[in-house]
Amino acid sequence: MDSIRLVLATEKDAELLHRLQVEAFMPLYEKYHDDETSPAKESLDTIRWKIKDRPRSDFYIIEFEGEPVGGIRVRNHNGGNTTEGVRWISPIFVIAAFQGKGIAQAVIQKVFEMYPDTLTWRLGTIKQEPGNCHLYEKCGFVRYGDEDVVNDKMTLVKYEKSCANARRITEADAEEVSKLVVRNFLEVNSKDYGLDAVKQRANIFTAEKILQRASYAHMYVFEWQEKIIGVGAISRFWGSETESILLTIFVQPELHGKGVGRQIIRTLEGDELFTRASRIEIPASITATEFYRKLGYDFKNGIKELDEEGHYRLEKFREVTL
Repeated sequence: MDSIRLVLATEKDAELLHRLQVEAFMPLYEKYHDDETSPAKESLDTIRWKIKDRPRSDFYIIEFEGEPVGGIRVRNHNGGNTTEGVRWISPIFVIAAFQGKGIAQAVIQKVFEMYPDTLTWRLGTIKQEPGNCHLYEKCGFVRYGDEDVVNDKMTLVKYEKSCANARRITEADAEEVSKLVVRNFLEVNSKDYGLDAVKQRANIFTAEKILQRASYAHMYVFEWQEKIIGVGAISRFWGSETESILLTIFVQPELHGKGVGRQIIRTLEGDELFTRASRIEIPASITATEFYRKLGYDFKNGIKELDEEGHYRLEKFREVTL
């Protein structure tokens, strides 16, 4: 919307932002009485601190047709001019008289454009507020992680949006994907298996091996800033029509923990080889086992035992509607 502007707040704007924030969040506070978490209970000094907290964050006044109607704070994950690519929206608010006009959705799209170096956006909201959840889901956010029960009426949930682009692998990607896989073996898996053991395994994953696997599996690459930062594949499990297997799931080592792995799994779980399967298996490295378990996969047949390749065999069951 051309009628919406984001104005970077300065210390002189603290009282205005504080008034708008209290007005916007007070109905939720009166509903949930979340004294420890409600932005409606933040002091003016806290707002002043947030405005001055640069370059760790940027606090903007939301103007609609020239009138201040809310605010949004964009916070870096670890503070400073970090290159890690993760930012939080914390908080975003529009006062009641201007809600329902699409302002919040337009503002979120604006900040996406203002911070093009962001790999993953994150935010938190109240589970019991379906309107808020729907807004963020319309903007491309998906729920992740554990829930935080604040009191018997209110639960906080987390959302994230990955800006990596997912697509099927091409022959031209094979060399770059091979290097990505080898880096993970040498820099990550070696911590659990030892360097000598992973070197032997890494040597198998040549560009030719990647293309050979892609010839029978649905393999995806994930790009950000014109580089491949992740890869994942799904295949039939020994030719089965009702079982599938996830393979070759790797993320650029310095981007671990930033939501790329979850995006890979979501993409694979949207593939036709997943949606037609009643059981899905993963040969999981020691390093990645707990990550997969948080996503609903568990030890095959309930047995926690490494196979001859040093993997835990994990599986997930699902109902298939024909």
